Amino acid sequence: MSTTILLILLFAAVCHAVWNALSKKIEERDAFFTLILGASVILYFPLALYLWQTSSFPPGAIKWLLLSTCSEVLYFVALGRAYAKNHLSYAYPILRGTAPIVTTLISIAVIGTTIAWTGYLGILVIVAGVVFMNQQTFSLRELGSIVKDWGNMKWVFLAGSFSACSSVVDGMGAAMMSGLLFKYVVFFGMFAGKWLIDRRAARKVSYLALLKKYPWHTLAGGVFVFISNSLAVYAMQTTPVTYVASVREISIVFATLIGIVWLKEQVSLVKWISIGLILAGVVIIKLS
Repeated sequence: MSTTILLILLFAAVCHAVWNALSKKIEERDAFFTLILGASVILYFPLALYLWQTSSFPPGAIKWLLLSTCSEVLYFVALGRAYAKNHLSYAYPILRGTAPIVTTLISIAVIGTTIAWTGYLGILVIVAGVVFMNQQTFSLRELGSIVKDWGNMKWVFLAGSFSACSSVVDGMGAAMMSGLLFKYVVFFGMFAGKWLIDRRAARKVSYLALLKKYPWHTLAGGVFVFISNSLAVYAMQTTPVTYVASVREISIVFATLIGIVWLKEQVSLVKWISIGLILAGVVIIKLS
C-alpha cells in the first residue's frame, strides 16, 4: 500500500468517525441519516456533473451500482437500529471490526482475491484489537457476553456485514469507472431508498424541521459521509479491497478519541492496548 493511499484512508477514517459521532447526538437518528444522504447528493452535484462529462459510464457498471445501493441502504437501516440499542463506544468498534473479516471472506470466496501472508497478519491484528476494544480484560469468557446480548448486537453485526458487502461491490464498480462518480450515483440511490423506507415506516419527523434544528450537523454530516465513502472507493482502484476495508478500521481510534473529548466517555487500559493493536495492524498492512 502506497503512502498516498494510506493518508487518503486515514483522512477518510477521520471523516467516518466524525459523522458517526454527530449522529449519536441526535434522537431522530434514522431521519437524520436520510437527511445527510440528501445533503451529500446536493453538495456534491457539481463534482458529479463534472465527472459525468469527463469520464466514461460503462453499462456493465450498472449491476454493481444496484448491488452497492441495496447494500448501503440496508447498512443505514441496520446502523440506525444498532445505535438505538447500543452505546457508541460499544457498538462502533464491533460494527467496524466485522467489516474486514466479512470483506476478506467474500473477496477470497467470490472474486478470488489473493494477498500476502503479511496482509493476513495485519488484518488479524486489526481484528484482534477490534474484538477486545470494549472488554475490561482480555478474557474470552467476557467476550462471550456479546453473543449473549444478541438481541441488541445482531443489528451491529448486520450493519458491519452490509458494509463489507458494499466494499466488495464498490471495488468491482471502481475497477470499471471513476470511483467518485460511482459512489455519487450510489449515494443518489441510497437517498432515494432510505427516503422510501422512512415513508413506509410512517416516520413522524419533518426533514425540514430536522434541518432547522441541526443545520451544522446536517452540513457536516453531508460533507463527511460522502468523503469517507468515496475516498475509500477511490483507494480501491489501486489497492486490494481487503486492505482498504481493514485500514479503514482505524476510524475506531478516531471514534474513541471523539468519544473521550466530545461525549465524555471513559476508556480502559484494555481499550488503549486494543487501539495499539489496530495501529500495529495498519503498519503491517502498509509494509505488505
